[in-house]
Amino acid sequence: MTSSLIIITLDRPSLLQRTLDGLARQSRPIDDVIVIDNGPTADTERVASSFTARYVPEPRRGYGNARNRGLAEARGDVIYFLDDDCVPEPDWADVLWNVLHSGAADLASGSRTPGQPGLAARLEYLSTDGPVLSPALTAGPARHLSTSNLILRREVVAKTGCFDATLAMCEDRDFTTRARKLGFRLRYEPQARVTHYPAIHRVSEYLAKMRHYGTGTSQYFLRWRDEEPLARLFPTSPAARLCMLPALAAAGTAYLVARNLPQNPDAIALSPLLFVGQLWWHWGGFEAMRKVRSGVLQGC
Repeated sequence: MTSSLIIITLDRPSLLQRTLDGLARQSRPIDDVIVIDNGPTADTERVASSFTARYVPEPRRGYGNARNRGLAEARGDVIYFLDDDCVPEPDWADVLWNVLHSGAADLASGSRTPGQPGLAARLEYLSTDGPVLSPALTAGPARHLSTSNLILRREVVAKTGCFDATLAMCEDRDFTTRARKLGFRLRYEPQARVTHYPAIHRVSEYLAKMRHYGTGTSQYFLRWRDEEPLARLFPTSPAARLCMLPALAAAGTAYLVARNLPQNPDAIALSPLLFVGQLWWHWGGFEAMRKVRSGVLQGC
C-alpha cells in the first residue's frame, strides 16, 4: 500500500523546513509528501523543493480549502496529515501505520509535546494541547481527532467527503466527527509523538489565538450542539453569551486545570493567566454568535 502525507502552510518556511527535516528521519518512508501553500511564496516553494516534496499552491485561503486541495492531490492508499509547526519523532509514521494495519482503527491521531519556550507558548499548550493531546494520556477510542498528527484510510475520505471550508477552524474535528458517525473507528495513540513549535512568542499572540479558537470552536459547537456535551453549556444568544462571559471563562479555566492534571501541574499556578485567555476565547465565541445571527458566519 502506498502513502501520501499532506502539510498545509502559510508563509512559514523556517518552521516548514524543521518539519520536513523530521520527515526525512522517519523509520517508515512516506511515498508522497505534498506541501499545500495557502499563500504562495517563493521561499516556501524553495523549502519544499529542497526536500523533493510536491509543492502545490492553493490561493483560496482557509484550513478547509487547503486540506481539501491536499486530498485532491494525494495519491496514496493511506493518507497522513501533519502541521507545518510539528516535528515528528523518527518512528511517528511507523506507529500510526501500525495502528491502522493492526485493525484497531480507521483513523488514528497521536500526541503533541511542547517545543516552543516562553510563557506565552506554555499558556497556549495548556489551553489547547495539554488537555487532549498529552503523551501522558491513555491510548484508546476517540470522539474526534486532529489533523496536526493524523493517519486515515482513503476510503474514509470517499465516504465522509471533504473538509467543510465554511468553518473558521475545527474543520478537522468536524470531519472526524462525521467519520465516526458513519461508523469509522477513531483512535488516539500517544506513542505517535510530534513536538509542536507554535508561532507564539508574546502573550498578546496567545490571546489573539484564543480569540480565534473561540470563534471557530463556537461555530463548530453550534453545528454539533446535540453531539458535543460542552456545546450545551454555551448560549447561542449573543447577548446571553456576553452577559455570561466571566462565568464561562471561570468554568473554562477550571476545565483546563482539571484536564491538565496530573500531567501538567503548572496549570494551577498559571490559572490566573489561563482565565484571561478564556475571557478572550469566550469573547471570540460571542463574536461568532453575533456573526451567525447577522448571517456573516455560517452556523449550520
